[in-house]
Amino acid sequence: MAVLKIAVLVLLTRLLSPVDFGVVSAALIVITFALTFSQLGLGPALVQRPDLQPAHISTAFLASSVFGLLAGAVIWLGATVIADFFRMDNLAPVVRVLAAVFPVMGFSVVAESLLQREMRFRLLANADVVTYGIGYGLGIILALLGWGMWSLVAAHLTYSVLRSAVLLRAEPPRLHPSPTGPAFRDLMDYGIGQSAGRIAVFFANQADNLVVGRFLGATALGLYSRAYQLMAVPTALLGDVLDRVLFPTMSRVQDDPRRLASAYLQGTAFVALLTLPAGVVAALLAPELVEVAFGSKWAELVPPFQVLAVGMMFRTSYRMSDSLSRATGKVYRRAWRQALYAGLVFLGAWVGQFWSVTGVAVG
Repeated sequence: MAVLKIAVLVLLTRLLSPVDFGVVSAALIVITFALTFSQLGLGPALVQRPDLQPAHISTAFLASSVFGLLAGAVIWLGATVIADFFRMDNLAPVVRVLAAVFPVMGFSVVAESLLQREMRFRLLANADVVTYGIGYGLGIILALLGWGMWSLVAAHLTYSVLRSAVLLRAEPPRLHPSPTGPAFRDLMDYGIGQSAGRIAVFFANQADNLVVGRFLGATALGLYSRAYQLMAVPTALLGDVLDRVLFPTMSRVQDDPRRLASAYLQGTAFVALLTLPAGVVAALLAPELVEVAFGSKWAELVPPFQVLAVGMMFRTSYRMSDSLSRATGKVYRRAWRQALYAGLVFLGAWVGQFWSVTGVAVG
């Protein structure tokens, strides 16, 4: 998967312009936030709950489906307001098309969570690779045909639809027994804290993009998002793999502090061993790396990439404590820590934007 994502990143960046990536990145900021908010932590609540009952599953499926439909409608109706906020006239139609992601994701949240709970990681990994390859393979073809930013929209939408279909085929919806209020409250006891934490994580991960898109424009956001992606793709893939494995595993042994501590320490050491030297090498070789991967038209992203690469280890290793907090039910403590982090990221990015995208990266 890592090789595939890097290949797609390189090919699409060579074929499209910073403005294309900037507009779609602005749309995905909104889509990602609304997805985080609309799912209300139902999926992780299913994974973490020790005594999961059939009523919890049917209730979660109904709730996630309804929330997905409502979120899609709200985003579709608010597309013009979103475009006005980012000061990008061509953003509204992109947001309206991508709003279709919400009902699609809403239908498959429960299926993905149950597969994680059952530790069917090979199926999940294969589904990701195949559907991502098909979706973004289509995007590359459309980019070659001159579709511009719409090739990215088509790629993301195709990937989301295919992935959801595969997950639902592997874990069909369970509609019996009927959804109940008590089951919903059981899930929300954990889910609201989880959702609050995820919203804070979203702002921590996207505050810099919000600042760049709002104050520096689509071209700057395209440059900054590519620099961030070049740094984040390998770290995010490693972090996602760790989280998918560690969260359900730690949830199963959440009452055994010794085993939890051992997994945490070994995982953190493993992450540091991989990412610390990789970050240093990436920062030193950034000019050559960008030239070879993206071409000379993207030379302006070298300075922000060098700054971001230095922090590669920290952006990956925190996922260990994140998995541990969620597995042991400490989601409300996690939420306030992430909120504090998000505030600091926003402040640093806002101050840094006076010195262009490199200043944002430093902030």
